[in-house]
Amino acid sequence: MCLPFQTFFTPIAEFATLCANQPCKAQAKNNIFGIHAITPKTIAMSHTATEQSTFIQSLSERIAGDVLVDDYSLGIYSTDASIYQIRPLAVVLPRHEEDVKTALKLAADHGVCILPRGGGTSLAGQTVGKSMILDFSKYMHATLEINQEERWVRVQPGKVRDVLNDELAPLGLHFAVDPATSSRANVGGMTGNNSSGTKSILYGKTVDHVLEARVLLADGTEMTLSKKTPEAYREIAAKDDREGQIYREFGQLIETHQEEIKARFPKVMRRVGGYNLDEFVYTDQWNLAKLVTGSEGTLATTLELKLNLEPLPQYKSVCVIHFSDLLEAIGSVTSILGYNPSAVEILDKIVVDLSRENLTTKRHCHFISGNPAAILIVEFYGISMDDVMQRPMAMIQDLQEKGLGYAYPLFPQGEAYEDVWLVRKKGLGLMLGIKGKKKPLPFIEDAAIPTDNLKEYIDRTLQICEKHGAAVSMYAHVSVGVIHVRPILDLREADDIERLKNIAEDTFNLVLEYGGSWSGEHGDGLVRSAFNERFFGKELYQAFIQVKRLFDPENRMNPGKIVEAQTIEHNLRYGTQYRDQVPKASYHYRSEQSFEEAVHMCTGVGECRKLLGGTMCPSFKATRDEEHSTRGRANALRLAMSGQLDKDGLASKRLQETLSLCLSCKACKSECPSNVDMAKLKSDVMQLYYDQNGTSRRDRLIRDSAKAARLFSGPFAKAVNALQASKPFRKSLEKVAGFSSERTLPAYASEPFYRWFDRNAAQPDHLQKEVVLFADTYLNFHEPDIGKSALKLLNACGYRVHLANVGCCQRPKISHGFLREAKAQGNETIRQLLPYLDRGLTVVVCEPSCASAFNDDFPDLMDSPEIAQKLKNQVLMIDVFLAREKDAGRLEHTLRPKDKRMVIHGHCHQKALYGTQSMKKLMGNAHQVMEIPSGCCGMAGSFGYEKEHLELSRKIGEEILFPAVRKLEAGNSLAACGFSCRHQIDHFTGKKARHWVELVEVVKGE
Repeated sequence: MCLPFQTFFTPIAEFATLCANQPCKAQAKNNIFGIHAITPKTIAMSHTATEQSTFIQSLSERIAGDVLVDDYSLGIYSTDASIYQIRPLAVVLPRHEEDVKTALKLAADHGVCILPRGGGTSLAGQTVGKSMILDFSKYMHATLEINQEERWVRVQPGKVRDVLNDELAPLGLHFAVDPATSSRANVGGMTGNNSSGTKSILYGKTVDHVLEARVLLADGTEMTLSKKTPEAYREIAAKDDREGQIYREFGQLIETHQEEIKARFPKVMRRVGGYNLDEFVYTDQWNLAKLVTGSEGTLATTLELKLNLEPLPQYKSVCVIHFSDLLEAIGSVTSILGYNPSAVEILDKIVVDLSRENLTTKRHCHFISGNPAAILIVEFYGISMDDVMQRPMAMIQDLQEKGLGYAYPLFPQGEAYEDVWLVRKKGLGLMLGIKGKKKPLPFIEDAAIPTDNLKEYIDRTLQICEKHGAAVSMYAHVSVGVIHVRPILDLREADDIERLKNIAEDTFNLVLEYGGSWSGEHGDGLVRSAFNERFFGKELYQAFIQVKRLFDPENRMNPGKIVEAQTIEHNLRYGTQYRDQVPKASYHYRSEQSFEEAVHMCTGVGECRKLLGGTMCPSFKATRDEEHSTRGRANALRLAMSGQLDKDGLASKRLQETLSLCLSCKACKSECPSNVDMAKLKSDVMQLYYDQNGTSRRDRLIRDSAKAARLFSGPFAKAVNALQASKPFRKSLEKVAGFSSERTLPAYASEPFYRWFDRNAAQPDHLQKEVVLFADTYLNFHEPDIGKSALKLLNACGYRVHLANVGCCQRPKISHGFLREAKAQGNETIRQLLPYLDRGLTVVVCEPSCASAFNDDFPDLMDSPEIAQKLKNQVLMIDVFLAREKDAGRLEHTLRPKDKRMVIHGHCHQKALYGTQSMKKLMGNAHQVMEIPSGCCGMAGSFGYEKEHLELSRKIGEEILFPAVRKLEAGNSLAACGFSCRHQIDHFTGKKARHWVELVEVVKGE
């Protein structure tokens, strides 16, 4: 310890003795050395049903935010991204600080444990426990103050890291810690976990950026923790109150153990195990915020954080080094570090291959050459473009001379640079989402090893896993010696649970041998805490217990983490007793292997909770309710399917409520790293529900909407349109079927498109190429002008058009759970399409949701894999078809917007399965085409028409889309390929969007 503290604590120790003889109230109540530690199990068992009911009633009456206590909500919060599951006692989403204080007071009165939680992306099980969970992510996410000059920001704990950086970017600043989960990680959780990430070689860990923390102890004591000079620290420690006691006794603890701390804490930068006592032995400027950082919610609840900010890098580049051998890649790191990179990340063959298969990432994998056993992603920051290009070029030359690697693509900042980092960020979820019963599990993945020993350590770790019969996958921060090795196991099997324990034991001993850290960035949690006594030694472990009891003498702050913890095999999400009640599914789930495995593909990494970019998950973005994230729904499905909720299982009405805000947008199918297809799962569960509970009038009206369109279009269309637009009709429809009276149902066409086509069937004789245009319900019976424009466009591009007026694609039935009827009637539609498909012709579709029915839903509903493959290969969105023809050299013409500029809003299914690149690529001129970075419009078929969803539908659209539409300049056309999207935009903004085919023209010879 530094001299000012040595001279200080001798007289303070005398003062402490005096206080012990004449204790203040707080000390009398909380004698930290005289109280017996109460385990979580003891606390949980000590509550009778009446006591719990009283506690919950008190919460419900006094909390302004949300209090969740039903089985489904508690089940959904019983897991995070780890291998564990523990049901909480209650979940509180505090609206403000007063709610937090009230909740802690009530918990104290009833002896209830407390677990602060943010995004719930913990990989070690920190955020599950038999406690009252405080979820800050919904309401307490404000940015309170930004000081640009001094480069700091004050935020509430629920602030998402990427959202914070989006606000800071215009100021040229950022919160530099960047874990892979940054799109949904809350800064409170990052602080509790002491997160780091890809740039830690430059920026270190969260502890290096926490300047101040305002916290509440379990007894309600509020403390503001910040850096203190020795004099300021002495002044606080001399106070006769709870804060003084903590400062005083913590100082004594550091003085007593400082040599052991220096000796036993790992000498690698990535060390987050135990409590951060090593932050207090090399300085006399003590900041207890650095002790709370990494404490995993075991010491205090954070109300507010003051964080250090760094300037944004001026210039960036990234080099992707390809290797034919994994250990060669790891062995190259020492050479690479000599060129001062900002990050060196490794992806192994499994992650690379998964990236090439995933619907989202495969579009960005252009930088991967050949079939590498591993790639290293090496990033450079600098003050000039020359700097960030010359250093990697020198590195490449060095590696080539040493015979290391076989390909070295180098990209300056820009689109390709972003592609590389998107694939890296998705790596964790991709790896965890491996199909099948065995999954890559996080339990030995967090070791940090000195980089000089890393190659040998990984080699021996792989040998350990091989010895125990476990395959592995790996990725992560090779620059700082953290390679996340994930043994692939099925914890429903007793043998694999034994492998879990044995691999952990052998690897732990290996980490000790190499002087590494057992917890490199993911923390202790439930998976590693039990190793702490052996890792740090008895003396430091007892010091950790003293720290815990000093801050939390009654052991109510997230007990069972860091100290006094369970061993690794307890409270598993899956175990030998886990059983699925296998449903009679309508889909085959050929890719996922079964309905059950489709549910188990969700790993809990929480990508669906991101708030910026992409489409997934529109209802979560609007509500911020865990239940309405894809992860929340998948958890509910798993619990219902395994009989852990009510007796109705998958046919439960409560489960339908959980699924009700799923808009079936299919974004999760592509944006979820594990490709969890909640739209498909929801449809199957709805079918099961109908089988047991019957259908409503509204359900049947939605089911039969295509039949109504065929019936009402034609001679009576004008009368029908006038009737359904009338206020009495809309009020009646709301009353009898629950469709909002504020909405007007889509108008029918006076002449269906197929009849117009028959009257105008003559096409130019010179057209040699053939294509089939599918007459979908919307084009045929609602908006035939789209069909006319599509015909004109295809003719102008040199194609003779055959019209496939063969019936509905069954999208309304599929999305609304009438799967058996959809399959039966869809088979007839497909039977009539087969003559075209058998001739090798392409069927083009204008409506994205119809294309997705043929490409994505029917292939898995149908019994014939051969026909399913034809649908996948030969049914295309019209823009995708034309772009492919252009790339193949069969289309010489160029398309351009009819107006001076086209602004595009992509339909959810379009963005999820096909992307909007084809529309933009065909038109070429970037200055003439712009895409709104919007997610879902909020309509989603019938969803936006349903009375109870009208406001949420509006809120989803108001996130990005509606404001952007209202700002459109004169002379700009608005393209929206989705029928629902066009109606949603019209209803809430009064702007007319049109289909892309109506807004382009063909320019010959360009």
